[in-house]
Amino acid sequence: MTTKLPRQSNIELLRMVAMFLVLLVHADYFSLGAPTIIDIQTNTIDSFIKILFESISIVCVNVFVLISGWFGINPSYKGILNFLFQCIFFLTGLYIITNIIGVNTISLKGLAGCVFATKLNWFIKAYLLLYVISPILNHFVNNSCQKEYKYVLTGFFLFTCTYGWIGAAEFMMQGYSTISFIGLYLLARYIKLYSPSWSKYHIKHDIVIYLSIVFIVSALTFTPPLYFGVKIPLNFYSYISPTTIIGAVYLLLAFSKINIQNKFINWCGASCFAVFLIHVSPSTLWHYKGLFVKLHDSLKTLEYWGITLIILVCIFIIAILIDKVRIKCWENCWNKVFSPLQGWITNII
Repeated sequence: MTTKLPRQSNIELLRMVAMFLVLLVHADYFSLGAPTIIDIQTNTIDSFIKILFESISIVCVNVFVLISGWFGINPSYKGILNFLFQCIFFLTGLYIITNIIGVNTISLKGLAGCVFATKLNWFIKAYLLLYVISPILNHFVNNSCQKEYKYVLTGFFLFTCTYGWIGAAEFMMQGYSTISFIGLYLLARYIKLYSPSWSKYHIKHDIVIYLSIVFIVSALTFTPPLYFGVKIPLNFYSYISPTTIIGAVYLLLAFSKINIQNKFINWCGASCFAVFLIHVSPSTLWHYKGLFVKLHDSLKTLEYWGITLIILVCIFIIAILIDKVRIKCWENCWNKVFSPLQGWITNII
């Protein structure tokens, strides 16, 4: 029997930050759209804040996947069932509630969304596949020398950040895929195991690198760059953009060097994936987007972002609290249903 290691509060805090940034990125470009050149010229402050917040928050998904690689996924029957239970609990619960209050109607597509059988919730399916193939990745990590490992990572990210980023490899889907998650997972495992020289900077340097990337991306977006006299629309807000990947890595490294242990942070961190589920459910996502579009159209810039940040904090807190109920439900289901079922299946096999 293995002993479950205690949660590391510094990384749990980063997990919470990543989930809040997911809320922010969806309240920004996803809801409002990216500012055009005309927007920048006519509504400069509003456009600048949009660009700045997008530059800060675009690392969110990559950070979450890097955390999985940092610790390594140890797949288990209980682990995958817990993940599926959490997803279905929120997606089904929200579907039922939104139908009861009349903002959605019962449909085959809606029911399919409860088990993520639609094009929405790409992250759940991409991460689920990463979980399934993690034993293969772990075998590679444990049985490869550092030189071979470095060769694979170098080749992967050279390909990703060239062909994938410029759109010449559509199967990379700009990072919305398990392929991208595999690279991030292996990268984080490499950093944790081998501590390359570029990962040993002081925490202040890690933060400076992250903030520098935020500044550079914001500046290039706010002032469309000219290359050889031709404007080239580089997609800096892609999950496979070199700036996004580097920014996510150094944010992870910065938090990894914080010395903190706090029960409340661990308590919240254990449930923060619920923050993602509660607002990207097919039953709530478009209402989430519509809310921020209406607020943006009716409020002044600073009022909008002030109220938006308050709303995001409230959503975060509500999600955490609801997930604590989900955890109790899961514990009962595991003890009374899934655990006995596991023993029954084992005996048959």
